[in-house]
Amino acid sequence: MNRNLNKVVLDTNLLLLWLVARTDATLLQQFKRVQQFTYQDIERLQELLQPYRKFVTTPHILSETSNFLDQSPSWQRTALIDALKDFIRSGVEVYRPADELIDRDEFNAFGLTDTAIAQLSAEAVVLTTDHRLAGKIEAMGGNALNFNHYRTGLTNP
Repeated sequence: MNRNLNKVVLDTNLLLLWLVARTDATLLQQFKRVQQFTYQDIERLQELLQPYRKFVTTPHILSETSNFLDQSPSWQRTALIDALKDFIRSGVEVYRPADELIDRDEFNAFGLTDTAIAQLSAEAVVLTTDHRLAGKIEAMGGNALNFNHYRTGLTNP
């Protein structure tokens, strides 16, 4: 993996965690989509993100994230949406047409969002909780970090 890259892609789950960290960490206990994470995971994520200067994302990640925010506690939804707006404004959104993505070998196994993510792995590090996606990206020669390895202590930042 090329650790000299200064751009990072957060998969949907980690983008949700990042938004919660920016908004209200107590949502870890109240927002079903992030209940798998802990306060230590927020610290790990922040530590892992330190070397990167720019977020890269796709319309697919943003759509999934926006849809999942609809399931957040109503009293924090506006703050989470504002955090998503800030994320979008500060990052780079890369669009690849769906008719291009469906012709990729990985599409049948991973679907639209993960195929788009895999395509970015040559120019940015993909940080994901999906071990299959991370493995496929690595097999393709791309750049991926499996966040779960950091959670379990298998890898140090």
